[in-house]
Amino acid sequence: MEFILVIAVVVVLCLVLGIDAIYLLFVGAVLVGAIYVLSLLLLIFFFVRMLFAKKKTAYFSRIDKSPRSRFKVAYYIIDGSEYPNVFPEEGFFRSKLYRSDKSCTVLLAGNKKFVFDKFSCATCTIGFILGIATAAAAVIILSNL
Repeated sequence: MEFILVIAVVVVLCLVLGIDAIYLLFVGAVLVGAIYVLSLLLLIFFFVRMLFAKKKTAYFSRIDKSPRSRFKVAYYIIDGSEYPNVFPEEGFFRSKLYRSDKSCTVLLAGNKKFVFDKFSCATCTIGFILGIATAAAAVIILSNL
């Protein structure tokens, strides 16, 4: 919320100082592009980490606050040790998605600090494929201008 407020104040100040709106639109487009590139790099990073993770059988333990962020994540028990999921938990259908009565297959990261469950694997894979596809489409569109 603060980010939007800061952007609004900067835009109003720029307009008061007489900066053309076309420059503000250009800066906005550059910011959107930078955010896109950063999110694509993050998805590529996690996709590569996922490729080198080891497949393990685990049991869902609980949903609690992540030790590294303010989001709630799912925790899984593998061989007596508890590991957090790399991405936030899915809020919808929590009781159906995270079941402690069945074992599940997760990917344990190489540093053994977190796991990739089936939902984070889907997020990484779909995000990676769509990110590369939209980047390729953007390059094709921009090269034809």
